[in-house]
Amino acid sequence: MKRIIIALVLILICLAASMTEVFFISRNVTAYCDDIEQIDTSMRKDDFEQALNLCADMNDRWNKIAWKVDALLIHDYVDGVGLSLAQMQRYIENGSLDLYFAESEKAKRALASLKDSEYPTTENIL
Repeated sequence: MKRIIIALVLILICLAASMTEVFFISRNVTAYCDDIEQIDTSMRKDDFEQALNLCADMNDRWNKIAWKVDALLIHDYVDGVGLSLAQMQRYIENGSLDLYFAESEKAKRALASLKDSEYPTTENIL
């Protein structure tokens, strides 16, 4: 009986840890996608200064949590997202609208892929 209780406690701990991970990844990915949308809106309004400030802030926040995301996930996408965010900032500084929007879409897809890879679906489990 003691072994069954210990096993159930361990299963509950594993479930709690996995739910915390999914919540952390989902919340951050949604926040970064929203930030990218806000920067896109600023770029469409030709407000490059605000877009640059928002992008620099987003890059700083990403650099602070990237190690946490990288510790939770074993994906090359984590590095790709960081690179895309840095490229977005460079394109804003250079005034390259077309390249910025292409990189913005690339970053959104990479973030969505991070989020999708964490859901407990059959594909992700197998």
